[in-house]
Amino acid sequence: MSFKYPMLLWLLLTIPLLAVYLWCRNKRQGISYSHLLLVENLPVSYRQKWMWLTTALPLLALASMVFILAQPYREVSELSEQQEGIAIAIVLDVSSSMNIRMEMNGKRSNRMAVAKDVLEAFILGDGDQLKGRNADLISLISFARYPRVISPLTNSHDALVAMARHVEPPVRLDEDGTAIGDATALAAAQLREYEKSQREGQEVRSKVIIMITDGENNAGQYSPMMAAALAEEWGIKIYTIFIGTQPEDMLDDDNEEVRVDWVLKAMAETTGGVYNRAYDYESLVVGYQAINELETSKLQTVVFTDRVPAYQPFALMTLLFLMLSVLLSATWLRRLG
Repeated sequence: MSFKYPMLLWLLLTIPLLAVYLWCRNKRQGISYSHLLLVENLPVSYRQKWMWLTTALPLLALASMVFILAQPYREVSELSEQQEGIAIAIVLDVSSSMNIRMEMNGKRSNRMAVAKDVLEAFILGDGDQLKGRNADLISLISFARYPRVISPLTNSHDALVAMARHVEPPVRLDEDGTAIGDATALAAAQLREYEKSQREGQEVRSKVIIMITDGENNAGQYSPMMAAALAEEWGIKIYTIFIGTQPEDMLDDDNEEVRVDWVLKAMAETTGGVYNRAYDYESLVVGYQAINELETSKLQTVVFTDRVPAYQPFALMTLLFLMLSVLLSATWLRRLG
């Protein structure tokens, strides 16, 4: 059991102080007699022995109300055992350069729209080249200057695709950029944490990062190769897809695309992944197809985690203590005078 406002539980410390105060006050109250010898040998009745309940019960009710104010809750998680699958973190570049036009099914569109269309086909299937990833856990991270988790690892693929459709390049100039290293490191950490959450001794055999970008790393704290080293250490393969021009259209060896080519190839080779260059819809599909050969594992995932209010026992105790206090104070333990 947890509490939404645990600091309110400190109020419980005031209840013993209140109990001491009430005990001292009641001790000073009494009935006057001319001499103590008159009452010295009188037996103590059961009523007198239980008189303390008239003070204790309201205090217990007060303690129960403090617990209610702290808003107790229980976290309820439903776990499902999936079929054989792999854990995939898709990392999508959303920098402003993704608005550059490219070919898709004979029509001109921007790189962002094409990338999202192929991503949807990869996850849900297109009935032709891509069969979909029904048994896989997939997450989505977008990045420009800063990486952002769009969806954690999930098998709710329809919801993930719906969120991906709304991903757009940043509006503010200070958020534009290409932080390939930071985004890759975040994806690697996400997959690493998922594997650590599995049952003891259960290893996720295939953990994959799919990095889709069209630019050179120019922002962030991690270099692409630093992030690749982390992924390699944690047994994660990086599949890199560079969206650019066709190789024959590259002008010289100092071209930015040549440098990006080299970095993305190195990231893939370091981790045992595959590098692909995409310049239209079809070549982007080819980049995804290489993942179909990966070894699968049984994956366990949290379908949902919900907070269920748990105040009911405390409310019942409060009501019970108050009812007993009123009943006893009005009958058997009623004070004289």
